[in-house]
Amino acid sequence: MGGKGLDRKVLVVAELKGEAVNPITFELLGKGREIVEQTGGELCSVVFGCSVDKTRASELIQYGADKVFLFNDPVFSGLNTMAYAHNLVRLCREEKPDIILIGATCFGRSLGPRVAAALKTGLTADCIDLRVDENGELIQIRPAFVGSILAHIKTKTIPVMSTVRYRVVKAREKDESRSGLIVEKKAEAPLSAGIRLVGEAIPKKLNISDAEIIVAGGRGIGSAEGFMLLEELARLLGGG
Repeated sequence: MGGKGLDRKVLVVAELKGEAVNPITFELLGKGREIVEQTGGELCSVVFGCSVDKTRASELIQYGADKVFLFNDPVFSGLNTMAYAHNLVRLCREEKPDIILIGATCFGRSLGPRVAAALKTGLTADCIDLRVDENGELIQIRPAFVGSILAHIKTKTIPVMSTVRYRVVKAREKDESRSGLIVEKKAEAPLSAGIRLVGEAIPKKLNISDAEIIVAGGRGIGSAEGFMLLEELARLLGGG
């Protein structure tokens, strides 16, 4: 990457939680702001939804973004993975960001690999920190070998893509005096729109990121009735 003055473009993918912005987005904006302050460049964000108010886009600017791309379209109803991925890939091909940051949430873990595959670039998942080295290159830090070591990873391909865990980097204080540009974009429906994100469509009584005990199951459960048994077990254990 080089050092200060290379004008690197960082793109933070915003995530909504209901009508509000998921706090992990503000954390990513804080880290993105730190990166562009070291390398020079521009911090952008993108938000997808059916009826996202411009005040939400303005909030992203107040937390550090210079420019926000706003997509409002019914295609983003029902947490349709392919719609998000298709339009994010289109945006990346237009704007050519050098770095893409996504939260390591259910949303981000489903979205990130699809976008990376389409852009033919690498993806470092579950990062716990991001740093810029003396040459201005992004170092992605993540646990490895069951957390016994920390791997420091450099991605050779561009854009550099990372998913970052919740509550491991800090958001900056909200600055209502910050100004920036909001760019409204037109969405495009993908040809294959039947794949949906899993994990946020059904309201949960307990956020699993806050749970000390998590009960999980996969295809081996075999039926919806099997998952009902898992829910009962989670309830008895006081978990998620």
